[in-house]
Amino acid sequence: MYIGSKTCWKTLFCLITTGYFLGGAADSNAEEMAEGIAVATSIQGSIQIEDAESKISQPKLHDTLNLNTCTVETGKNAHLFLALSNGIGIGIGENSEVRFETFIQQPFNEDRESLSYEPSVSILSIRIINGDLAVVSNKLSPLSEARIFLPIGELQIHSATCIINYSDMAAQITAYAGLLTYKYPDRKHRELIVEPQSIRISAQSAILGEITESMTLSSQPKAVEEFAKATENASNRVFFEAGKNGHSPQPVLIASPTYFDQPVIRPYEYAE
Repeated sequence: MYIGSKTCWKTLFCLITTGYFLGGAADSNAEEMAEGIAVATSIQGSIQIEDAESKISQPKLHDTLNLNTCTVETGKNAHLFLALSNGIGIGIGENSEVRFETFIQQPFNEDRESLSYEPSVSILSIRIINGDLAVVSNKLSPLSEARIFLPIGELQIHSATCIINYSDMAAQITAYAGLLTYKYPDRKHRELIVEPQSIRISAQSAILGEITESMTLSSQPKAVEEFAKATENASNRVFFEAGKNGHSPQPVLIASPTYFDQPVIRPYEYAE
């Protein structure tokens, strides 16, 4: 893929350099990590979460969830938006099934708390079985790993906002912001997807190591952009405070700015 922007080349160089320098830093620290958490910032319709012991639950708005090794299924006209404790925002569209295979994170102290960047190091891997998934990772630490597995390949998420749809044995991958890397099933060939690019890959073209079709974000339905923006909003709805004694972080919900613009029901009165 041709990259014409100097900024993209510089970003790519930094990512490659960081990867070589760090090597398996995240893997080597995995034993020091605890399970990450997520907060449900928006819920609509029928949603089921099945854990590793096959127990099924239905999340409620603002629930704190442990999604490690859990599978999430959504019904018709349903959605689930999540704020993860590593700063990533996740959106799951209707009629979708995704599995959180791994979500672990190093504990952090109060000095590292931030809304602008990931306060620690984490490993996140999600498998799309079917449907729509949006990922916002612009706060992710360069030491962290974020990977999305599809039946026809794998995505490595850098600092990006992306939407992935998998259905009918084909994937539509759109970079709304930033860049990501798609790896073919043979893991020898890859594609860099840079905003505002969108690519379609079928099961057959994945085997051949070729893109079925390449287009731009402007050619996608308006709903794709709305899905991305909603997921970005979800990633900014929760502040995670450091956990005590190395435990998981504690979420603090941040009110939407529109909350403070609501009319006052009754004027305040003060006794003179």
